[in-house]
Amino acid sequence: MPPSAEAASVESTIRVALGIIRPGAANIRGDADLSQEADLDSAEVMDLVMEIEDRLDLSISVETMAKARTIDELCAGIVQMKQATP
Repeated sequence: MPPSAEAASVESTIRVALGIIRPGAANIRGDADLSQEADLDSAEVMDLVMEIEDRLDLSISVETMAKARTIDELCAGIVQMKQATP
């Protein structure tokens, strides 16, 4: 099943933000562990979150971040948050 337009847009935003935080990591697989494959430390993860939040004009919950180990999981969590917001 192809991803929704919203999911594709969110994934693109995540990848752009990741490329800013860790150039060269924007093309990692969607199911790759962000901290390992992108070699992100905790400060860089927070920078990534802030970059995504700024670009999407939303606040990513701690719960969403805690559950998201991969780009795919982060994307799904953000899409779910956006759909739950009126």
